[in-house]
Amino acid sequence: MEGISFTAHVSNKKSAITSKSKLAGVAKHNLRKYKSEEYSANNIFLIYGTDNLVQDVKAVYHQEFDEALKVYHENQTRADRKIEDYFEHVANKEQDMAVEIIIQIGDRAYWQQHY
Repeated sequence: MEGISFTAHVSNKKSAITSKSKLAGVAKHNLRKYKSEEYSANNIFLIYGTDNLVQDVKAVYHQEFDEALKVYHENQTRADRKIEDYFEHVANKEQDMAVEIIIQIGDRAYWQQHY
């Protein structure tokens, strides 16, 4: 792996994803949906998911939590304690609702020359 450079980042603290708007902002940034002379959307390759990150995260929430939510509802006697949509429920709280993991792999010579 000589000549290969990589970096890794996991979102937390100040870069934590705690709302739908932050999640949409992450998508806009990662997919380069803004104008920049330095970066191009043509250099972005999605390995998993789609270009709609909010919908992708919603789908994961349903996949992972719908069954648990059903069990939770079976044990609730008060209607006001039932949760219609767990994604929306978590999105309305000030807590992490998603974690971004970024792995960049590239040519070491390129990075040494440009940064």
